[in-house]
Amino acid sequence: MTAIPVPAPPAARFIPAVTAVNERHGVTVLVDRQPNLCRWAVHTLVDGRDFIVSGPAKGEPTNPSNRELAGQITQAVARIAKRTGEQPSQVFTGDWATAELLRAKSTLPVTDLTAPPASLAAAREAVAEVERGLVSGLVLACDSSRGRGRTVNGCGYVLAYANGADPILGAYTAVSAHGGIRAGELAAIRRGLQSTLGHHPVLREGIGDLKILTDSKAALEVLDRVSTGSLQPFDDTDSIAECKRILGSARGVNISYEWVRGHNGHPLNELADRLAVLARRNREMGVDEVTNARMIASIREEAKGIQAREWTTLAAA
Repeated sequence: MTAIPVPAPPAARFIPAVTAVNERHGVTVLVDRQPNLCRWAVHTLVDGRDFIVSGPAKGEPTNPSNRELAGQITQAVARIAKRTGEQPSQVFTGDWATAELLRAKSTLPVTDLTAPPASLAAAREAVAEVERGLVSGLVLACDSSRGRGRTVNGCGYVLAYANGADPILGAYTAVSAHGGIRAGELAAIRRGLQSTLGHHPVLREGIGDLKILTDSKAALEVLDRVSTGSLQPFDDTDSIAECKRILGSARGVNISYEWVRGHNGHPLNELADRLAVLARRNREMGVDEVTNARMIASIREEAKGIQAREWTTLAAA
């Protein structure tokens, strides 16, 4: 019987060692951009320890253009290079959009390799620290507008940052059959508070502080009665419901409520009033959503010219 030849085992192939992701050398860039502000961090290891530059720094635009953002990050990388004594050979990013932005607006050596998880975690913590600074001294002004004999309240709010970041503006309508303008004022507070917490959920952890301004003493009084369980027969169901929503949303938040005199030149109150009137009139006249958005955007551009630190000073007066 003829023996069947057995093939020789394949020659051993050289398999290059794969560098663990956590050991990749370079810098990691993480960007967290919101419509009104942008936070970022650049991380690397120096002698086995975290070295991080985060921003925006004092004096830098808080809502930069792509070119400005790339410039901020490039300067941060330059600081790291000075600290380490060498230029980074590769720049990792936390997402595709950041990689494309830096390729288009900078000369940094951006790579497609996955960023080291440990570096991303450190960068996220640095961005969170920037966030904690942003939510210190927040001021939210709320106002409402109601036509005579109508059930629709226009609601407007403006969230101002102590560091001068672009404010957040909102204009909505709420229907109140029983509470009148008071329920509308409370609805404005509720919508403004919910928007603020949506942008900065860290407030729910007791980090930072928020001051809410309103020109309605009646709204603050019923809010106090609901919070203390001392309701009166004249407290309407719509206002009570809005108060319960506000108090529920405000749990865990370092929050205070203050009255300001309406139509008395307070910049935040005046802006909130304009937004409330705009929302109500646009609904009454059936203005389409595109036109409504453009009108709100024009007010937003005006608001950018007012420094938040001036609002905070006025609010504390």
